[in-house]
Amino acid sequence: MGMLVPACSVAEPAAAVQWTLRVEEHHRGAGAGAGGDLFQGRLLLELPYGGRRLAVVGMDGGVMRLMAVYRRGALPVVMEVDARQRVTRLLVTPGDAVGLRWADYLARVFFASRLLGSGWRMLHASAVAVDGRALVFLAGRHGGKSTLAHRAVRNLGAGFLADDLVLIGPDGTVVGWPTRVAVPAQLAGDSDGRRERRVVAGVVRERVLFTPAQHRATLGVEYSPPVPLGAVVIVEGTGAAEAGVRAQAADAQTLDRAVAGAADVPQQLLYVSDPLGLMGGPRLADQAAGAAPPVGLLAAVPAAVLRVAVEQLPQAPVWQALEGVVPWLGRRR
Repeated sequence: MGMLVPACSVAEPAAAVQWTLRVEEHHRGAGAGAGGDLFQGRLLLELPYGGRRLAVVGMDGGVMRLMAVYRRGALPVVMEVDARQRVTRLLVTPGDAVGLRWADYLARVFFASRLLGSGWRMLHASAVAVDGRALVFLAGRHGGKSTLAHRAVRNLGAGFLADDLVLIGPDGTVVGWPTRVAVPAQLAGDSDGRRERRVVAGVVRERVLFTPAQHRATLGVEYSPPVPLGAVVIVEGTGAAEAGVRAQAADAQTLDRAVAGAADVPQQLLYVSDPLGLMGGPRLADQAAGAAPPVGLLAAVPAAVLRVAVEQLPQAPVWQALEGVVPWLGRRR
């Protein structure tokens, strides 16, 4: 989570919100419960991605107590949220490595809920930093934005920002949101990692999956701190490899349409929000009130439409094609 600290430091130190997360050992016999009755008849929140579930089981002296299961079949953990003392205690069974992952989730909630509540926007996009400026890639699902980000790291010496999600600040600052990293097999080589093979629109896609830490250590990728927005590339698949690679400036309507699609991330926003006040963050309604509409969000910099068959992206001459719209890319080839 250290990569998120610079983004939060955009605010003046006096504006910082103090909240403490304590992780403690806890034995199941002390009330954690087990089995299928854990959530029966209790207020429940089920989060996207993996079946994470939380249930409010009591309020005592201003302290909200919850039970939580990180994934199906995992041991339950206990969360105790004391809003007056600004403390959240995470009580985990000794040796429960899966339960400890709630600590990472709570840290993400702390940062994301406050950024989103102060006007930042989350986009389904990938991004890299080139010469201190963010190059943001927008595309539909399986449209090739991750492939371009990983190619930029290899071909342009870019710093890595995000594989799947980025946050854009009101002043145009771009920060990568930590998620699992999916590298095309052609670019990952023989690197260790979990391999995934699927057919998308008749095309076989092979990817190697890494955690951010594995991505840095295994492939030697350098991650970038937050940088100002520099350019936007909208990827449109041609559906025909023989069509080659073409790039042209994106008009305002095309850019706004692509940004609106990238901003439609309800599951991701729920996952990183704080609907139960676990880390004292703004509620979803407050976050929505602080968010500007996506129209014009990325309009202050050059924007290109890149047309290329998705299966050609790992080796197509994309940077040469983009130089006419984003000239500063040519200096890095």
